[in-house]
Amino acid sequence: MGQSNTCPLQPILVKNVASQISVSLQSTSGKQVTAYHLGLTFFDVNGKAHLFPHTFADNVALKSQGKRKAIWHSPQAHQFLQPLAKAYLLDATFSDGTEWLDDGSHLCSVTSVQE
Repeated sequence: MGQSNTCPLQPILVKNVASQISVSLQSTSGKQVTAYHLGLTFFDVNGKAHLFPHTFADNVALKSQGKRKAIWHSPQAHQFLQPLAKAYLLDATFSDGTEWLDDGSHLCSVTSVQE
């Protein structure tokens, strides 16, 4: 399993609205993505991090350079109405059976201002 520092699936926007978490993603890999997991952290006005209690999974057929807007309904989302949200890629699986795993750095992430 090859690990590189490049980000195969880049989150570009995260929103928490009406008990729904939506994350827009851009595939930057040369391979088709078939599955991935995202983690979420919210930050309050004092900059304190609030980890979301579970991750989000998606099974897709996202071609190379493709874009996707994934939406998950989560009853817990209303408890995380903080000014900043950060979505980060935990892992991605490709159509050739290889995978990319985050090394803990949350390199593939986006932080979005919440309205």
